[in-house]
Amino acid sequence: MQPFQTTLSNKGTVAGVHSIPPPPSASRDDHRPLIVALHGGCYDHQYFDATPNYSASTASEAFGVPFVSIDRPSYGGTSSILPITESSDFYQETGRWLHHYILPKLWSEFGVPNRCNCVVLLSHSLGAMGGIVAAALHAQDDASLYPLGGLIVSGMGNTQSLFMTDAPPSFIPVDDDHTLFPLDKKDTVMFKPGTVDPEILALCERLNTVSPLAEVAQFPAMWLPVWKEKWAPQVKTSIMFCLVEDDPFFVVNEEEMAICVRAFSNSPRVDGSLVRAAPHCMELSHWSQGWYARCFGFAMECSAGYVGSD
Repeated sequence: MQPFQTTLSNKGTVAGVHSIPPPPSASRDDHRPLIVALHGGCYDHQYFDATPNYSASTASEAFGVPFVSIDRPSYGGTSSILPITESSDFYQETGRWLHHYILPKLWSEFGVPNRCNCVVLLSHSLGAMGGIVAAALHAQDDASLYPLGGLIVSGMGNTQSLFMTDAPPSFIPVDDDHTLFPLDKKDTVMFKPGTVDPEILALCERLNTVSPLAEVAQFPAMWLPVWKEKWAPQVKTSIMFCLVEDDPFFVVNEEEMAICVRAFSNSPRVDGSLVRAAPHCMELSHWSQGWYARCFGFAMECSAGYVGSD
């Protein structure tokens, strides 16, 4: 993918990479989404473009769908939203930046010129919170600067696992506001044996990213207890919500999946699925291209449906 960095309306910056296939011929009646990907904690935009074999660019080129992977706020080349005021939290501020500044800019830069008709968010793990908040804010906005057609969530659940409540991983302090996942433990947590190619394991250091401490520290108390009542019911776009069976961070079963799906009570479509045997970082695993194909297919369905309801 091609790198970019651009200035936002609030004078901040957003950075990442993009895959922009040529637009369809003018004679075709195509429904084309712009997929915007939001990485999880301790990763950056490279999560969705790790190697040629484990990149969303393969599906982007195959389906002719533009794809943008960004550094989320407070990561990499995107502006920091720290410090967070006491009246807010990291997830609200991330969603606010996405909705008011980042997504409108990406839409004008990559969506409109490439004949897209809506944005579909692809969010993984700790990236899901900002995506859900942004979708909720979009539903309340009578004059949004971008059209939102759908939201995809993976690697985020409802109930923390015993691993997380009894023996959570220890992070390495970088400074007062940032932390780092220990290299010698990260991949053993993110992947079960036999689920990932050695070429991905060899990239552990490159893919490991300094993360805002607030995102990790606030999660158990300020997101998990409230998201189903405070944020999910406000979302009014289509949802694809996925749990993976070998997720070390969450309890995963059909009942938990049903709880997550029911939370989006005002969404017109909520698809829920449990991927057997897949690890937390499914996008970097043997499931990668199959999962991307499903995400792009859902996004194209959202795009077609968005036109139909417009």
